[in-house]
Amino acid sequence: METFEYTSSVDGARPLYADASFRADGKPKPLLVVMHGYNGSRMDVRMDVTELSAKGVFAVAPDCRGRGGSAGVWDSGRFDVHDILDATLAAVKQYPADIDPRNLNIVGYSGGGGNTIACAVRFPDLFQTCVSFFGISDYAWWHRSNGRPDCNAVMEEALGGPPEAIPEVYTARNANPAAANATLARLHFFWDEEETQCPVAMVEEFIANYRSAGLTNVAVHVSHRGDANRWHHGYRSDHGSLRDAADSLFLPDVLAEKSSSPRLAPRGRLVVPGYLVTRRFQVWIEDGRQGQAVVEYDLRGRKPALRVVENPGNHKIRLLESSPLGNQT
Repeated sequence: METFEYTSSVDGARPLYADASFRADGKPKPLLVVMHGYNGSRMDVRMDVTELSAKGVFAVAPDCRGRGGSAGVWDSGRFDVHDILDATLAAVKQYPADIDPRNLNIVGYSGGGGNTIACAVRFPDLFQTCVSFFGISDYAWWHRSNGRPDCNAVMEEALGGPPEAIPEVYTARNANPAAANATLARLHFFWDEEETQCPVAMVEEFIANYRSAGLTNVAVHVSHRGDANRWHHGYRSDHGSLRDAADSLFLPDVLAEKSSSPRLAPRGRLVVPGYLVTRRFQVWIEDGRQGQAVVEYDLRGRKPALRVVENPGNHKIRLLESSPLGNQT
């Protein structure tokens, strides 16, 4: 187990911290980002990164800004999600002999499961496998469910109010309309039928939107009363079923050898929840804090051609022909 520092490529916030657990054998391994819960820190997933690295991955547990000693102010679904991208790139740069840069993956619990869903739609050509345990796909929906009143209070403080007061801020944290962005990753969703903290209807809507777009690369794992293994809310340190039983369902996809990194189709349409970062371009709605838009792209030329086709909030949108992912394999 090692701790490394990284820096935000958005606003320069530093130091941000992440733990890395791996076999230091000089052999390229799949990278697996492991995300803690909404009010947690990387310390909560130390068992996860230790056990997962023993199974053959290079496990990285970032602390996003404002968590676990990292600098900056946590902002509940804006730059803290971008910090995951920066932690991934920092790990690849710092440990080139031990990470296969073509095989980047992410798993998260609760709020970390929400991070996983956000990464799948905001960084659509970064991760090969995205695994969400009882995650959050729509933060306004989660707030209204009152599944975690304590988290509602934290959310309101971080964002400036409830959904009714600042709807566009919560719109940027709704991944459901953007489900079809996740064309390249293998998706896994886990929850138990008695889940109450993050009620599953919001994620079921995400999955329905994904399938309505003709996409099929998703596995949904739902446990029920009487099952030998239950996907109860928490970490593997809390529930034994989240260890080997769950690992056996998603780790084979992570460990499978990849011949290339994900690549977007030459032309397409993407929904932008606040912001979007691909290997060839970025789209930012103002400062990434609020709003959704739809863009069309064309990558067949020397430079990406980008066009905003929907902007219901009439926000200022920046289309950038550059990306922090541009130098990735």
